Amino acid sequence: MKYHYQFVSKTTVRIELIPEDKREKELLLTFSKELDNNLLTELFQKGLQGYAAGTSLVRTNFMSFPHVALCSYITEAKLTA
Repeated sequence: MKYHYQFVSKTTVRIELIPEDKREKELLLTFSKELDNNLLTELFQKGLQGYAAGTSLVRTNFMSFPHVALCSYITEAKLTA
């Protein structure tokens, strides 16, 4: 999976998931808006780590489900404080 990032604010980034092969495209099609998707959350968390290491995903607000989301995050230093 590839990721495209767009800065929104110091605690929010727009992340777009870009599937690289047929398997990844099919995986994205299996997600449902009504269900809690732990795997989808993991994909956005992985993308967030590529954008800002040492952060934790707090919330995803989908702009285009399941490909594009505004991802709010906090730094791990703030987690321990």
